[in-house]
Amino acid sequence: MKDQTMKYPDCAILIFSKAPVVGQVNTRLVPYITAEQAASLHEELTHDRLRMCTTADLCDVQLWCSPDTSHPFFFDCRQRYGVRLQTQTGNNLGERMSAALQTMLGRYKKIIIIGTDAPALDIDTIDAVVNQLEHSDIVLVPAEDGGYVLLGASKHHQDLLVEVPWGTESVLAGTVRNIDRLGLSCSLLGECWDVDRPEDLERYMVLKALHQV
Repeated sequence: MKDQTMKYPDCAILIFSKAPVVGQVNTRLVPYITAEQAASLHEELTHDRLRMCTTADLCDVQLWCSPDTSHPFFFDCRQRYGVRLQTQTGNNLGERMSAALQTMLGRYKKIIIIGTDAPALDIDTIDAVVNQLEHSDIVLVPAEDGGYVLLGASKHHQDLLVEVPWGTESVLAGTVRNIDRLGLSCSLLGECWDVDRPEDLERYMVLKALHQV
């Protein structure tokens, strides 16, 4: 439901998150940390994203859950942050994001999709993306590893995210290639890092310590 008291009532942020099942999240960080610690980290990062987005009063915020909304962690998030829970549908990340865009762009003029593993992505960047969508069909915030940590859209095409090599260093290039082929306009904002490798976890711990000072 659109909240007219928000800065951007015709926009929604969709936070994509997996259920924090031990052994199924942040697997690239194991055995640097245990599978249990990786699951706890995933919960912590999800809380960070929800807290940042819901306290900013920019726009509607929804939590898009995988494999569904039934995990108790998601229920707790709904209770704590007042967000609507939605189920991701599709066989890969591209299909899941495409389905979400197709559904939500019928209700909002602009959609922002983010994950939970880019703690350096701040609310000012998201605000900048919303404004850039006045001029571009698609806005991406690249990641250091060749992917991206945010996808913003004011238009959608069913082939926007097809044949993208998910989980590789060519994710951004494959997505931009589709955008160009479809004749959509695109803007890239400044690069950001996400927590995929042990050295990223070290960066996160430093960032966390700075924010607690």
